[in-house]
Amino acid sequence: MVREDDLRATFSALHAEEAPPRAVTAADLIQRGRAVRTRRRTIAVAGTGLATVGVVAVALAVLPAAKPPEPLVPGPSTTTTTTPAPQPSSPALPTTPQTTTPLPSSVQPPARSTTSPGSPPETSVNPISTTTDTEPVLPTSR
Repeated sequence: MVREDDLRATFSALHAEEAPPRAVTAADLIQRGRAVRTRRRTIAVAGTGLATVGVVAVALAVLPAAKPPEPLVPGPSTTTTTTPAPQPSSPALPTTPQTTTPLPSSVQPPARSTTSPGSPPETSVNPISTTTDTEPVLPTSR
């Protein structure tokens, strides 16, 4: 067995020596922490920028291209037309021209053009707004 005196001599010799210099100091730890923080921040900014560019590129590839709006086509005329009333068979009724008001453009069917360029445009009559009565219509008060 090792003698107790030998152990005391060994421990007292080790205790008398100076401690080795420390490999890590507080200043070294602070400097390394700042370097790691700077590196992480740089990677985060670069990653965010690349992600933004990627999202924009995918959005441009997936979304349809914007087309210029089609030119507006004027709707049918909203002026009133007058049609002469048929001559009554009895002279007791007065003769007055009948006026018809066309329906609003939201109700009328769209006008179809069957003419070739350069020829005069055709006029179409809305069948809903024409009258086919043979008897004259007396004006009423509403």
